[in-house]
Amino acid sequence: MKKMTKGAIVTGLGVALLLGGGGTLATWNMDQSASAGTITTGNMNLAAEPGAWTSNLKSGTVATGETIKGYQIVPEEQMTYTQVINVSAEGNLEAVLSMSTGTLSSELLDNLTLQKFTVTKQGVGGGTTVMDRYDQSVTVAPGKYTVSATVRFDANGKDAMNASLDLSNIKYVLTQKNPTPVN
Repeated sequence: MKKMTKGAIVTGLGVALLLGGGGTLATWNMDQSASAGTITTGNMNLAAEPGAWTSNLKSGTVATGETIKGYQIVPEEQMTYTQVINVSAEGNLEAVLSMSTGTLSSELLDNLTLQKFTVTKQGVGGGTTVMDRYDQSVTVAPGKYTVSATVRFDANGKDAMNASLDLSNIKYVLTQKNPTPVN
């Protein structure tokens, strides 16, 4: 092949590559950081301190949550369980505190009546919420709370003798409230 033909073919291929995107035809391009920062999530936590049982028939603490199994309740006795819980929340969070009893069943359960269930915020901005059922909930802010539940043993007959009730599945539940948008 002649030099002239070879040169024309090479030149034609070079032009085709440049026009077809294989090369660079200069266009100006710039970018700038948005400087949008970093988004982080908030968090919430619930921690319970050891609780204690008291009785209207005895003075002082009669048992703790761990030792209540050895205590024997009698008819007309009122038992109160008191426990301090700590609620922490970071971010735009509001939370609702409730209880979950899991599955409770026993002859003893049929003879217990909830007398009072209270949630008291300690310190500045404190206050008490009294509920008549354990399955109610209360809105809580970060802080320390005293939670207290009083039950009365109403049994008159032999049907509740030697009965037991496992309370180990009872839990406090902290649930984020859905935020209210400003618009």
